[in-house]
Amino acid sequence: MRKLRIFLAALLVFVTVLSLVACGNSESSNSGIKKIEKPKTAATSDEASINARSDAVEASSNVNGKRFNLTLHEFTSDYNNEKDHRKENDRIFFGNWRKKGGVTKDDNGVDIQYWYYNENDVSFTATVEVVSQKLVNIGCGTTMSKFMGMDGEKKNSDVILEKAALMAAVVCGFPKSSETVLQDVFFKTTTESDDSLWYKGYVFNMSTKEDENDSKNNIMLFRVFPITDSLKNEWKLKEYS
Repeated sequence: MRKLRIFLAALLVFVTVLSLVACGNSESSNSGIKKIEKPKTAATSDEASINARSDAVEASSNVNGKRFNLTLHEFTSDYNNEKDHRKENDRIFFGNWRKKGGVTKDDNGVDIQYWYYNENDVSFTATVEVVSQKLVNIGCGTTMSKFMGMDGEKKNSDVILEKAALMAAVVCGFPKSSETVLQDVFFKTTTESDDSLWYKGYVFNMSTKEDENDSKNNIMLFRVFPITDSLKNEWKLKEYS
């Protein structure tokens, strides 16, 4: 139930980002996603020999038992540094992050704040501990119709999986060479019977929310967050392979 509550909280943030009407919506797993092709840039699981920095996470009294060792501001800066290195101009600006609602508490009584960021047709979400200001989780996603669509000759699903992989590489402290593997991890959350996979100490999750009135408003969200080994066992998470 804890995992479900965390997923629902992130989805509520994302509904606000995309200005969807909450009435009539229902949560679902990856069964709501039509089959997509694996991105050509994604690695295979037998190439998954990467490791994250050991100092990328730290212990926390929050519901997951761990948090990222980055603030939202630091993540934004590191993400943009990587964009600059690639000479890509789709940077994100810290001043454009917006709070969703007020401070709330997780199941362990830790004060948290939800944030969101609109970037054209792709949006980011984040959960931040109020006292430490460190990230609990971070995600990116869009509407299902956008995800399944095309932008010229390029599949939107490829673009969003690439953004999700870069997001995860930055926040988890994976090396630059890891992004093709991380694309494959996220891709498999859309195809496996389980919409959450454990990899190198992190949960890679894909959540969807359906709008029963208009399927074009269905939304999907890729997220990553660290958890303790005991929670991994308690949730019976499948490992990426």
